[in-house]
Amino acid sequence: MNKPTIKFGTDGWRGVIAQDFTFENLTYMSHAVAKVCKKKYKDRNRIYIGYDRRFLSQDFARHCACIFAEHGFTVVWSQQYMPTPILSWATKQDSRSVGSIVITASHNPPTWNGFKFKEIFGGSAFKETTDEFEAALDFSMEHKIFTSEKFDDLVKNEKIQFFDLKDQYIESVLNLVDIDLIRKSQFSVGIDPMHGSGSHILAEILEKIGVQCHEIHNNENPCFGGRNPEPIEENLRDLSALVRDQKLDAGFATDGDADRLGAIDEKGNSFTTQMILSSVYWHMLKHRKKAWNISRSVSTTKMVDLLADAYGQKCFETPVGFKNIAKNMVEGRAHIGGEEAGGIGFDGHIPERDSIATALMLLEMMAMSGKKLQECYSEICREIRPYQFVRLDVHAHPEIMGKALSVLKQDPPQSWDGRQVDHIQDIDGLKFYLKDGSWILVRPSGTEPIFRLYAEAESLSAANDLVRAIETFVLQA
Repeated sequence: MNKPTIKFGTDGWRGVIAQDFTFENLTYMSHAVAKVCKKKYKDRNRIYIGYDRRFLSQDFARHCACIFAEHGFTVVWSQQYMPTPILSWATKQDSRSVGSIVITASHNPPTWNGFKFKEIFGGSAFKETTDEFEAALDFSMEHKIFTSEKFDDLVKNEKIQFFDLKDQYIESVLNLVDIDLIRKSQFSVGIDPMHGSGSHILAEILEKIGVQCHEIHNNENPCFGGRNPEPIEENLRDLSALVRDQKLDAGFATDGDADRLGAIDEKGNSFTTQMILSSVYWHMLKHRKKAWNISRSVSTTKMVDLLADAYGQKCFETPVGFKNIAKNMVEGRAHIGGEEAGGIGFDGHIPERDSIATALMLLEMMAMSGKKLQECYSEICREIRPYQFVRLDVHAHPEIMGKALSVLKQDPPQSWDGRQVDHIQDIDGLKFYLKDGSWILVRPSGTEPIFRLYAEAESLSAANDLVRAIETFVLQA
């Protein structure tokens, strides 16, 4: 039997349903992961398995659960879709757990699904671990494909056990913030879970602490309303209109599996993921007086570097993928981590993106400062310097992407849009740090055939000029 191409990207293995992500390939992956976990953790025998609201996610998860039960694991199973951060948190709390699996393709298009693995520290599997998984994909013919009908028998034999993770997680995450202060502020916010696994849950948590919520797009819709469940500006027009029309204090949006957070400010404008990370880090340093180092990905705002320096802390730059950010947190070098794609991990919680914890921190910041989101970011810009960020996704054939990167490496331009290059970073794609403090980055996506182009400068128009310059270059290379 030929070995299928199954690779872990920046966060898990993902593929197009019925083309790459099939029950057969999921069988192979599940057997491989189970083998590695049994060998690695001889004194642990529990595995958490959850899923999002995508097409067939529950069926894929049941199939995966049967295989792990067959390998002798006790499977802890949620009876409904569950945000990824809750599975990550549960894994970290349980000394008998070998990890957790979430069937999700996160923010990818509706035709995709995926397999995320969270390690015992409560974060995305490190590369060393996923390398072991891939090496174990021997796919011997003795491994038979289990059917979902076997699931009920395993439940009766208590090899698959139901467990309500949500309530304990809620109690834990609310302990991260000053809920009395948030309650006194009487905030009113919009919530857009984008038909994903954050539906109803974020609103429930916020309403527990006196935040009035107006939730949209919370019904089950495997096509996600005709848009990718990624909380970026172009996908949040309905939330923006809701904030403006209802004169709300803010709007929060979660992605398909609710680990990433997007936001809308008090004026109904996009409050980007870069602004979210800068604001939360600033809040920790300025209001909470935390002596926290930060770990960030290469595509993330330089504002956090300057904040760290201003407050006497360190900033660590990593390749894209929260597993790289988390490594600095798990090993004690950083206390908070974040990335351009959205979502932040916190010391004392989990070293993993958590949209719910991030939303709570933003509300606490607003409550402590007496300012709304854009007002807070404006204060940061006055304190540090102005920054605006743009990202452009360009669909391109892998050959074009490879050629463009080769040209950039062999003969890199010394200026972009009239701005001189200071130095180049090549830990993930090519990042040009410019002498005036702006930067651009070119990198291929880790999950899709897309060129991701990024730019950050002193204004939105300047950032757009830079990203257009790099787009022209790579398409003509």
